[in-house]
Amino acid sequence: LHVQPIEPARAGTLGGPAMEVFVRLHDDGQPVAPAEFFPAAERYRLMSLIDRWVLRSALGALAAGAIRVPPGRSLSINVSGQTLADPTFLEFVVEELDRTAVTPQQVCFEVAETSVIGNIEQARRFIDVLHGMGCRFALDNFGTDLGGFANLRQLPMDYLKIDGAFMRNLARDSVNQAMISAIVSMARTLNFRLIAEQVEDQPALEAARAMGIDFVQGHAIGRPRPLAPAA
Repeated sequence: LHVQPIEPARAGTLGGPAMEVFVRLHDDGQPVAPAEFFPAAERYRLMSLIDRWVLRSALGALAAGAIRVPPGRSLSINVSGQTLADPTFLEFVVEELDRTAVTPQQVCFEVAETSVIGNIEQARRFIDVLHGMGCRFALDNFGTDLGGFANLRQLPMDYLKIDGAFMRNLARDSVNQAMISAIVSMARTLNFRLIAEQVEDQPALEAARAMGIDFVQGHAIGRPRPLAPAA
């Protein structure tokens, strides 16, 4: 597991995710890029097993103190489309929360727009039950399918995570600036908070702050790092 920090874009912002957990693979000591092993895992229907391992490991790290999030903030954990379609995963999450005694408010699940649309009824039950328990939810890769968002805006989401493509050259790209402005305006209307990923340099960070983004993540804030064992 690796973790990457997420920080409020402006001082005084309360709550929100504090970091995101990632899974990394090594083969004979050499790193394998996620773009290489995730497609293979999807092809052979292994994503649910991977997501279960990540969830169990992340909650265990939270319970043991290897991951520490500030009061009122949460750890972001990704859930794949294959896992959303698994009717037994919801029960697994509830059992792991109970086993580790991690409070649901410390967990934020990230689900992609396309994954939710492809499994809408199963996803709705998963999100409704866990959100009712106190878990937070972020709609990942937001902006890649704005047409599909009409079907999702009634789900109890807390955050929209803007697709990283819109953050590239944000300080200089007028088209991306227009897209971000539109997303910010819509988010305020619907009472969502916004997370910008792939904020890689200081100009992009300053532009994100100026445009009203709530939380930022990327190399300008901190790179993913291996999860250290509990002290």
